[in-house]
Amino acid sequence: MEKIALSIGEASYPEPFSIGLEYNPPVHVTWNIVHIGMQVPDSMQVYICATNCMRGVIMTAYEMGAEDRFACVTLEESDILRGDMEKQIIDGVSESIRRYDKPLKAVIVFPVCIHKVLSTDLNYVYKTLRARFPDLIFMEAYMDPLSQKEGLPPDQRLRAVMYDGVQPLKCDGGVNLLGSEVVHDCYSDLCDLIKNRPLRQLQGMRYSDYLQLGASTLNICTYSGGDYGIQALSKRLNQDYLYLSSSFDYEEIDQRRTLLCERLGISAPEGEKEACEEALAALKGLLQDIEIVIDYVGITRPLSLARLLLDHGFHVTQVYLDTIFTEEKKDFDYLQAHYPHLTLLPTIHSHMRVYQNKDPQVLAIGPKAAYFRKTPHFVNMIENGGLWGYKGILG
Repeated sequence: MEKIALSIGEASYPEPFSIGLEYNPPVHVTWNIVHIGMQVPDSMQVYICATNCMRGVIMTAYEMGAEDRFACVTLEESDILRGDMEKQIIDGVSESIRRYDKPLKAVIVFPVCIHKVLSTDLNYVYKTLRARFPDLIFMEAYMDPLSQKEGLPPDQRLRAVMYDGVQPLKCDGGVNLLGSEVVHDCYSDLCDLIKNRPLRQLQGMRYSDYLQLGASTLNICTYSGGDYGIQALSKRLNQDYLYLSSSFDYEEIDQRRTLLCERLGISAPEGEKEACEEALAALKGLLQDIEIVIDYVGITRPLSLARLLLDHGFHVTQVYLDTIFTEEKKDFDYLQAHYPHLTLLPTIHSHMRVYQNKDPQVLAIGPKAAYFRKTPHFVNMIENGGLWGYKGILG
């Protein structure tokens, strides 16, 4: 069998693993496109695809209690042979809208792979729908896993179009914190630094609040998956933009805090390095030499966290990731030089379907690490759980 695990000392940046046939481990991970799109208030989603492709998205809608905001237009072989795919989409979406019995402001439409294969005229489809329902915003999403290796994957495309209803408003100096599925709160330095301005996050908004995103002067994204979409929004509305990834390195945190404060026109307050050092020492005393494994789903900067913990004496042995992002290059180089025996493991390599190393004493940070090590002791979070900066370390 091909070797799966690599020491970071022998790994290559940015693609440490050769991945062909992919494995999807049966573990709850990041939100899928249904979860993401449902954050748009007063919206419904319409999927146009075959019944076998509907299973996952239907289950997600029911799981989150949003089945009333979800509609399907099913495709059969006869629909493909007739050659009237545009008409079927238009009629199916129109019927879904007419049956909807709640206030509706936006419709997120999801064509699929077959529409690309058949060269369906989607421009005509959306033009017709907008003329038929002039009071609604139609957001042009895609559920197209076949081409996810080329161009934008479906979730990044969705994170761009889901703000199509936002238009420029009179500026009120607010700050939008967007692009992620988790809320920043008391465990994020960002909330403290922005406390004197309106801070807007998409989660739980009413439609009137959603529109107010257009009144802000600055957009911030902390999650790489949302970077493209929030950049596009910023450019369209002529708003300032900052990408501030969630690092666990003191120097990098200080640089990002200073950059944000400069944009806000305020003085950068002192960080909480001493408090972090005390908290890390206390945690080390509690955990002793318990083995720690980390995955990229729970922590968006897993190598940054591994570096912090290893430098403070923690027994970190494995990091689960499939690629190494540009923002982690510095951490990768540091770990290669100082901790070359740290093990890297993929999560989607086909051989991982038989990789299980049960050890109930392991502490896993992230759901995929917990699954592969079969441990009940894990930190159950995705996308950093809203942690950012010194408060993120203390959290």
